[in-house]
Amino acid sequence: MPPVKTFTIKAFALCGCSALCLALTACNDTRDLAPDSPADPWRPAASTGLRIPPSAQGFVTPREPGTGAEAVAAQDDALSSASEVSGNPVGLAEMIDIAERHNPQTRIAWEAARQAAIGVGMSRAALLPQLTLSAMGGFQRLAFPLPNYLSSRGYLTSNGAAVFPKLELDYLLLDFGHTRALVQQAQQTALAANFGFTAMHQELILDVIRAYYAHQAAQAIVGASKAAAKNASVLLRSADARRNNGEATVVDVAIAERNLAQANYDCDKAEDTEHATKHALLATIGLPATAQLNIQPTNEQRLPQIPAQAVHKLIEEALRARPDILADVAKLRAEEAAVKSARASLRPRISLAANVSAYLGELKTYGTAQSAPASAIAQPQTQAFLQMTWPIFQGGLRANAIHMAESREAQATATLEKDQIAMEREVADGQDELETALAQVRSAEALQNAALTAFDSASQSYAHGVGTFTDASNAISALYGAQAALAVSRADLFTKAAALAHATGQLVSPGKPFGGMDDEE
Repeated sequence: MPPVKTFTIKAFALCGCSALCLALTACNDTRDLAPDSPADPWRPAASTGLRIPPSAQGFVTPREPGTGAEAVAAQDDALSSASEVSGNPVGLAEMIDIAERHNPQTRIAWEAARQAAIGVGMSRAALLPQLTLSAMGGFQRLAFPLPNYLSSRGYLTSNGAAVFPKLELDYLLLDFGHTRALVQQAQQTALAANFGFTAMHQELILDVIRAYYAHQAAQAIVGASKAAAKNASVLLRSADARRNNGEATVVDVAIAERNLAQANYDCDKAEDTEHATKHALLATIGLPATAQLNIQPTNEQRLPQIPAQAVHKLIEEALRARPDILADVAKLRAEEAAVKSARASLRPRISLAANVSAYLGELKTYGTAQSAPASAIAQPQTQAFLQMTWPIFQGGLRANAIHMAESREAQATATLEKDQIAMEREVADGQDELETALAQVRSAEALQNAALTAFDSASQSYAHGVGTFTDASNAISALYGAQAALAVSRADLFTKAAALAHATGQLVSPGKPFGGMDDEE
């Protein structure tokens, strides 16, 4: 076969190998393992197979496996800006949506999850054939001494130009599970990052709820302080009128003026607090403090109620639904895979090494008795080897790598146990705090009703000359305190309800299990 035709066939083979490499690379794109968008929390489309290890002490084994959850929605490419929400009133649900799209924490956690997903593809690449294309070309001039009877000038020169393309193949055949354990470690790490992404979303939602109800309480206190200032002004006018009629003293008028000044001071202080809570809410959402956000007040009349489940049932639900617990389990599985990989590294590694190369060039020789034409060459070269590598002695490197992997596995187990104990306390404390907050709201409502009745009676009595100034003044202060206490207690109740939902892992999708944990077989 002529050299040119041979080179053409090899070129086609080289193109075919390159196309195969591109196809394998496209099949190993693992970015789809990460969440679709930084604006939406991630939930597994099916059970992840994570199980609490039976060797962990103090763990509560769930009675029922979590059900699967629907796949996450498609990515919303258009991000809302502050100008888009500055006109219409924005409620709590819209604020949570804005926060999930604008707060940089979501994008930070999303990129971390994407990086972990890409790491899966990087680890899988070791299982695929590794093809490397290299080429070297250039010009070379050489000189060689020769006897005088062969060359009159006593030396021989040659000028050569050549190109050496080379395609190398390295394919892992057997390493006793070392590489596959690394792939499993990367997969569990990516799963843990996805759960961490969802946990961050839940934390962000809870922060928005806290900031929103703190702002609502501050607004209610501003309204109560303005009402108290108005009532103090009415009481001052009544004291002036009675003093003009000789029914009140100068002391009564002075006390009434003092009460009005105090009420105005409280009003200014309440407005300052209201501004601070609004700025904190905007910062939590991810908007600048100068954004003109029209915050819609809550019209929630129905108060949160105590969950019907017992505390141990709530803990079991949290164990299946809490993304941080599931992330700890995935990290533990990743460390277990790392131990397998470290142990497998002590065994041989068998791989296939091959290369296809070519010598394309020509050589012209000078200095001989007869002048010869340039010699051209275009010939392929092929090599194939079965290679085995087996580490015999590396100064304890592999043994220490196993010890390190086992230590990290033990650390992950202890971290899981620590977080599970903290989760149990959060659920138990959350239910107790919700019961206390509900009782405080009911007491504050009764206090406000009684204070309102006392204020109406005392103010009317004093205006008609049958009541004392002290009673009327105390009634104004008591009414303001009762209204402020009710506003704070209502905001605290809704915040405590959200905190309990967060502690049980149900804040992202209330009423639906997270679907990430299976029963221990």
